[in-house]
Amino acid sequence: MKFTALLLVAIFSVTAFAQDDLTKGKDLFMKGQYDQAIETLQKFLAGNSRNVEANYVVGESYRLKGDMENALKALERTLDFDDEYEPALAAIIRVHGRLKAWDKAQKRYNEAAKYHKKGKLAPLAYAETFLEADSVDKASIYFSKLKEVDEKDVRAYIGLAEVYSRQNVIVLAVDNLRTASTLAPEDPSVWYKLATTILKNRSLNADQIREVIAALKKSIDLDPANNKAVYDAAVIFYRIKYWREAAEFFKRYTDAVKDNAEAWEMYATSAYNARAYQDAVPVLEKAIAMNTNAFALKPMLAHSLYVTKEYKRSVELYASLPPDSLGADDVYRMGFSSFQLKDTVKAITYLEKTLAMDKENTDAIGTLAAIYLQQKRYDLAAVQYDRLLEKDPNNITALFYAGYSNYVLERNDTAKGFFQRLVALRPNNIQSHQSLMQIYSLQDSLDRGRFHAGIVIALADSSLKADPGKAAQHAAMAINGYRMLGLFDYKEKNIVSSIANLEKAVAYEKEKKDEGLHLFLAQMYAVKSGDQELSAADGKAFREKACREYKLVLKINPKNAAAKKESTQMNCN
Repeated sequence: MKFTALLLVAIFSVTAFAQDDLTKGKDLFMKGQYDQAIETLQKFLAGNSRNVEANYVVGESYRLKGDMENALKALERTLDFDDEYEPALAAIIRVHGRLKAWDKAQKRYNEAAKYHKKGKLAPLAYAETFLEADSVDKASIYFSKLKEVDEKDVRAYIGLAEVYSRQNVIVLAVDNLRTASTLAPEDPSVWYKLATTILKNRSLNADQIREVIAALKKSIDLDPANNKAVYDAAVIFYRIKYWREAAEFFKRYTDAVKDNAEAWEMYATSAYNARAYQDAVPVLEKAIAMNTNAFALKPMLAHSLYVTKEYKRSVELYASLPPDSLGADDVYRMGFSSFQLKDTVKAITYLEKTLAMDKENTDAIGTLAAIYLQQKRYDLAAVQYDRLLEKDPNNITALFYAGYSNYVLERNDTAKGFFQRLVALRPNNIQSHQSLMQIYSLQDSLDRGRFHAGIVIALADSSLKADPGKAAQHAAMAINGYRMLGLFDYKEKNIVSSIANLEKAVAYEKEKKDEGLHLFLAQMYAVKSGDQELSAADGKAFREKACREYKLVLKINPKNAAAKKESTQMNCN
């Protein structure tokens, strides 16, 4: 009795150890460790040779590691023990297909179909085997059979999509993958296949591009650790020149994989071409540091530095590049950067070189004109503005500064022509009306001067109401308008009207600081006080007003010689 009990314990222990080997072997198989799985399961089969599952896993392990002869032996042994075992029937179909034994594969498929009328493993295996052999027509038949058995089996739709893709029937391939994505919405590989299949179209419309972007993002969101998918997505967008999306995916990739120099270079190019210049600068710097031979990236970095207003670094980098590699736009940026750095000598040199390379470069002409204007070289500025206006007669900025330059050069008729053209294009351009009233004043065209002064006042008043935040600026314009009206009245010896307009001008002052305005008003009061037709009381009142204004002028500027002299003559003290 005791012996029997010990024997049962021993048998149980051996069985337990054997079952452990089976479990361990299957675990190793699931992890893709096929050699270890075979070794472990062979130990188990030494005492359990008829175990169907163990024989099947050994056969699958051999098949997946590419040893078809041993796979065939193990699977045939499996079917010897259970000729209806569906996984082994499916696996042996695949083995026969790899060995080109299609008649034997067909025989096994027929057996599977007989034993498992609703079975899915055999049609799937046969379809995928034909697909591996590039026999797409036959693959299509068996993927369709799988779909008939189970219309919700996502593998049928993925397989049919691959068939149609290889036949270049992209519309049907995409349709099947769309269905697959609804059946397996959490499978990242399905979304990735959908995106890459849509991209096989010769041309893409906006809706297709949006679908590609959405599918790629969905795939990566479901499996963010799949760096290869992220990289592939980035490269896809890079190739179709969707730069913003490419940069986004390259960023995700390089955040995880930091040493891929090629990825950094494509990332830098994508960010630059997406015009994300601020973001592109550090990426370009990193890519260049990783590959000092990436010469194409250096002009991109120089341009990005220029756009982000790092003018000093931009000029230095451009200057380090071979001169014959620089285009007119590059040289222009060197000129504009030098201008911003207040190195006008270099700026002019670069801008003139730009124009020698591209005489139509209006940016260079405009910047050169601005430099001459800043230097008060108005004759040279006028020449450049004329060049701009030859190319664009309606260039508002050029018209104004051409007029201003000629006005300073006392070419009043020429200046007037530019301002008149500007007013015709921009009737509410107050600066042009101000300039015209000044010119008409010099030319004693008083009626024309009054016309433009009136417009200046109206525009200033309108702006005061619309934009109170710039009240001081608008008030100054109104003051100037009324001052000019006062001047025109004085020239016509209408002192009363002149005083009225000057008083209106003074009313706009928040603080009494306009020395010239108050001196002019004092002088008009003084002139009026000497009017023989006034009564003594009225004459005295005007003298008092004149003295009050002279006093204010001398308070603003104690050194005002005219106020000192004229107030003394009027016995203001």
